[in-house]
Amino acid sequence: MALLIVEDNATLSASLARGLTEDGYAVDTVDSGLAALRRLDRQDVDAVVLDLGLPDIDGVEVLVQLRSRGINAPVLVLTARDGVKARVDALEQGADDYLVKPFEYAELLARLRALLRRAAAPRWAPLSYNGLVLDPIELDITIGTQRVRLSPREHALLALFLRRKGELLRRDDILVQVFGYHFEPGTNLVSVHIANLRKKLRDAPIVIDAVRGVGYRLRAREPSDG
Repeated sequence: MALLIVEDNATLSASLARGLTEDGYAVDTVDSGLAALRRLDRQDVDAVVLDLGLPDIDGVEVLVQLRSRGINAPVLVLTARDGVKARVDALEQGADDYLVKPFEYAELLARLRALLRRAAAPRWAPLSYNGLVLDPIELDITIGTQRVRLSPREHALLALFLRRKGELLRRDDILVQVFGYHFEPGTNLVSVHIANLRKKLRDAPIVIDAVRGVGYRLRAREPSDG
């Protein structure tokens, strides 16, 4: 599942990103409110970890803006402001939970998992196509009676293909949706991860075709594919 951390403290941001990545999440980070809004306008995420004390615009204003734009991902607010008014303001403007600094990573992880569970039922039905089922929470696909484990990036990649099955997805679009802006456009990340995903889908009833020089398309496997 994809998370966005909005935190201007580089040490804290890096620490959270490292921990959440180790716990199986695909994590992206930004250090300002405007960067967060730009990212969320173009890239879907499953949850946001948002610091209120940002250098450009206040985190509460970020909340107002993202909710007004129809971005409904759960938001866990981080802040040094521990007064009741600060908590109430954040919650009234669309925050889903609130964590006061300093905090323990274990508590942040537990709160984040709770938010994701609550959001999962209405927002995430299992994605399926031609007999393959992608679990929306766990990093698994089911092919008949067989379960195959995916990495967080492979899960995000396959989810994108399943939501847009039959469409031609350009490499640059995949790069933005799955990997985030901070990767160089010329990177081979897309092709490497698709190659790894194809290996795990070798017995699956679906195929990811490459369209040379453009991108990729998901389709149902045919008898002629072998």
